[in-house]
Amino acid sequence: MGEDFLFSKFGAKFRNQTGIGQLMEDLGNLAPGVSMLGGGSPSLIPEVEEVWRKILNKFSESGAWDSILGKYETPTGKEETLEILASLLRSETGAPVSKDQIAITNGSQNAFYLLLNFYSGRFEDGTFKKIFLPVLPEYIGYLDQPIDPDSFSYSFGKEVVTSEDGFRYELDPSSFDKIKDDLGCVVLSRPTNPTGRVAKKEELQQILKFARSRKIPFLLDNAYGFPFPGIVFSDEKLFHSEGMIQSFSFSKIGLPGVRTGFVLGDPEIVKALNKANAVLNLAGGNLGQYIALEFVKSGEWLKLSRDIVKPYYLKKRELAISSIRREWKGKLNYRIHESEGAFFLWVQFAGLRKKISEIYPLLKEKGVIIVPGKYFYPVTNSGDSYGEDSVRISFAREDSEIQEGIRKIGEILSTYTD
Repeated sequence: MGEDFLFSKFGAKFRNQTGIGQLMEDLGNLAPGVSMLGGGSPSLIPEVEEVWRKILNKFSESGAWDSILGKYETPTGKEETLEILASLLRSETGAPVSKDQIAITNGSQNAFYLLLNFYSGRFEDGTFKKIFLPVLPEYIGYLDQPIDPDSFSYSFGKEVVTSEDGFRYELDPSSFDKIKDDLGCVVLSRPTNPTGRVAKKEELQQILKFARSRKIPFLLDNAYGFPFPGIVFSDEKLFHSEGMIQSFSFSKIGLPGVRTGFVLGDPEIVKALNKANAVLNLAGGNLGQYIALEFVKSGEWLKLSRDIVKPYYLKKRELAISSIRREWKGKLNYRIHESEGAFFLWVQFAGLRKKISEIYPLLKEKGVIIVPGKYFYPVTNSGDSYGEDSVRISFAREDSEIQEGIRKIGEILSTYTD
């Protein structure tokens, strides 16, 4: 009977499968022996898990569990956690950050659902404003979040060849002048999910200049970047300036299950996020906030990010790239986006007789999960085929799983080459 009930426009949006929904379903229903190279979960690193054990043991010894499990925090968040996060961001950015500029969220995905709908869609003056993505492809998780359809405007940037089998999407500020849509905000992930691209400081300043010219905020997503987990393989640093709203997550440092993140923004933006948090969640989860306090206060965040997490993924990256070159060279016409951060490789193919999204079910059947590139483009026309020549591959897996998955991808895709 329930299938006959009418959905609102809001409900109908979630009745249909989404890119992020498909990814999370595949992630949660793995058959034995499948190479899961499509997920966004971090690796289970023993040194990182040991830090979580120490922190949780400390809670037990101090009797903190009554407070952690037995009461709500305020929608604003735990006072000491706000203070320690503000202190950390002051130190890392050199900006005068105060606790009233920090909002605790249930992960950065939750934060961006609110922020993107704060700054896009139908406004009180009757205008319709869009979200501007300055360099495609961009994170799969943004594209289904706006409540209103056709909420994205975008630029493709420039493809620059960097090596025999490498390239990079470069920011193309000259293309910004061609954007005639009414815009509500600019959004960028750094490192970029899916490509592993880390925007240079100069690129951030160019985007910020454009945002200021349009009198709109610049939203920057640091889920894989600074200050932690710090999965950045270049010399870039955390950057903050007036007009920016930044999100941060504890997921990729090894705590995806606690769903805790935080936002840096002007006090008025933070107040709005806190009020929305009260409506949607009553309050943020306590466990993540208590862990965050100990994690940052102890200095473990820096030690883990610099000495454990970054070197770990650097080795995984080298393994994945060397495996691709060994298994695919001479069989597939491929290019790898320069891997500057995060734990993904973005690979573009030429000469395939089928679209990647059409080959995906066969890859899945043969025991390897990737993410088809089309999910990282805000397709607005049924004829668009952006990303159908590309895949995102995660290297946050066991070495044997990475190698076997890459071997299977090469074996299957080579049957569709001319």
